[in-house]
Amino acid sequence: MALLAVEHLRVTYGAVEAVRDVSFELERGEILGIVGESGSGKSTLGYAIAKLLRPPGQIAAGRVWFDGVDLVPLRERDLKAIRWRELAVVMQSGMNALNPVTPIRRQFEDAILTHRPMGAQAMRERVREMLALVNIEERYADHYPHELSGGMKQRVAIALALVLDPKLIIFDEPTTALDVVVQRYIVQNLKALRARYHFAALFISHDLGTVLEIADRVAVMYGGRLVEIQDARALLKRPRHPYTQALLRCFPDPRDERIEVVGIPGTPPDLADLRPGCAFAPRCSRAQDRCWQETPAYRAEADGSGVACHAVQDEEAVHVGH
Repeated sequence: MALLAVEHLRVTYGAVEAVRDVSFELERGEILGIVGESGSGKSTLGYAIAKLLRPPGQIAAGRVWFDGVDLVPLRERDLKAIRWRELAVVMQSGMNALNPVTPIRRQFEDAILTHRPMGAQAMRERVREMLALVNIEERYADHYPHELSGGMKQRVAIALALVLDPKLIIFDEPTTALDVVVQRYIVQNLKALRARYHFAALFISHDLGTVLEIADRVAVMYGGRLVEIQDARALLKRPRHPYTQALLRCFPDPRDERIEVVGIPGTPPDLADLRPGCAFAPRCSRAQDRCWQETPAYRAEADGSGVACHAVQDEEAVHVGH
């Protein structure tokens, strides 16, 4: 049984439907990257799964099965027993999510005492161990967040998410606002931590290059919908959806003698004014008459991949027929 199974999830903010009929599964120990431009619905999806949407955001339909339990109908009291201990979140700009008036050590201790109480000595050792995992010396445990660099604060946020050995961690843009050297260090650190602790993760980012480096599979979102899921290596070699192909053209190979950065023409759709048809059609060079009238269904496949594109599905159906 998959650790996480999202079924036909819809999230609304008043009249705006930010996540539209999204379904996917996440296996134990797997990292699924979720990518898309700003406004694609990827962060909203992450917060909906953790039941951390802020009003007026709400789950309008669908199910979120986590380790066999549907999180959608659970009350806040029941969710508190699951969050952090079973499911943790590293929020966007998580380095600024630390309590600015509380020493780092106390923030670890509060999490431990709330969810898994232990003796003072054991707790001190746990804090030392977790900081060591992200290569931070124990002496910084008695510092306040403002006394740490941005990269150190982000690593503390990751260590806090890991302190109770959760089965699933949702990372929302964990490398945003960090320089490229620190970004790479954090990505390498996360890969080592996953190998050691075998947690599953949703890694949400607009940076396709970072996602391809860390994820086992990649889910691409556009206009609040899933448009493609593929194994990371397969997606890099053979992207199927025209939007995925366009995203990859925005990340040239630095080994090429001549580097040309190509943007995606047009602008992302307005989620408050989405009409029937494919949301990517106005920006797609392969759009057919049908694309403007019928919203393509996401077609999941047995290997965990899938695509939502009339042209791709028609072409692949012809290929299978031959």
